[in-house]
Amino acid sequence: MKTRLIRNALSVIAAALLTGSAAAAPAFVWGVCGHPNPGNALWSDYTTHFSTMDQRGLKSYRFDIYLTGDGTSAAQRLQTLVALSHAHHITLHPILYAPFTWGDATDHGRYPNTDAGLEAQGYDHTYPIVLQFANDIRDWELQNELSLRKGFKSGTGLSAGDYATPQAHQWAAVLRGMSRAIHDVRTRTGKPLRAVVDTTSADFGLIPFLEAQGVQIDKVAYHYYYKAETSPYRISVLGGTIDVFAEMKKIGKPVIVNELNAAEIYAPLHGQPYDDAKAVTSLKTHMEYLLNQKEANIEGAEFYELYDEPGKNAAESNFGLLKDPSHPKTQLLLATAYTCGQLSTDERATLIAHGLFTEASLAARLSACPKP
Repeated sequence: MKTRLIRNALSVIAAALLTGSAAAAPAFVWGVCGHPNPGNALWSDYTTHFSTMDQRGLKSYRFDIYLTGDGTSAAQRLQTLVALSHAHHITLHPILYAPFTWGDATDHGRYPNTDAGLEAQGYDHTYPIVLQFANDIRDWELQNELSLRKGFKSGTGLSAGDYATPQAHQWAAVLRGMSRAIHDVRTRTGKPLRAVVDTTSADFGLIPFLEAQGVQIDKVAYHYYYKAETSPYRISVLGGTIDVFAEMKKIGKPVIVNELNAAEIYAPLHGQPYDDAKAVTSLKTHMEYLLNQKEANIEGAEFYELYDEPGKNAAESNFGLLKDPSHPKTQLLLATAYTCGQLSTDERATLIAHGLFTEASLAARLSACPKP
């Protein structure tokens, strides 16, 4: 009798522990990309950026930081953004760019044009900025879409061997220095800093290639642009298909989808008309895929991007959640339904009128949000 009681008690404790673990699982975090720039009229009003994100439940912000000169300009911009991020409870996700980004292997003659010089360039520019903001920023992304550069890879990009190119080896040296700097600051400060590297399409071989070259990667980012009819569980590649989420799981690191939008936006680049209704439907379809997949450890997703940019080409001009700071698009309303931000009665009606939800399905979607 006593043995059975002990066994039952242990079962109750185990169940409680499991329940507690499930309850403690981190929520999926939705964010957005932007281009804060004091010299650009569209992107210069940082306060409005953060107020919009806060209102709409967007909790992370990905943006560019160029590591030039002595780093003063980068530090000043980050100081402004950090203050706003604290005020609005938004996590910052900077993308760091070393001078080699614009072809400057020697950084104006400061370093030899060698792998050791490139590594030193990456380290020396990264260490001081990460140290200065170690209390405020956890994740630091290293460059952007390297695998899409001409000559960077051969083959599909799925295998590490596809990156056996001179250009990829040079970039590996830069990233080796950048990631080492982040890890050295982590050791010095005790802060849980992470080096992030992005990939896209089927370019999952980039991560093992870089790690084999000594790049320390703590988290993987993925750029996710698919059409409504495309299943991420069955993406066509040369010689067959892949499951995007299974490939993420295979890498074995936490993931953030830090560029998310509909592939239909690219239609004008292929001589086809842009269909906004289809693009919005596609975006919703793939948001659901991201939320419901059970393979990869995806921490969150960031929409690309906050505003339309009319000065860019037919595709790049149309990625915004808002046309401009005063004019939200249906895409923003859709995002808000998932991020648990503020939706007016008229905005809810717009989502239903566009066929994105029924009254019942929208109510169910919003009921998943925590109560204020």
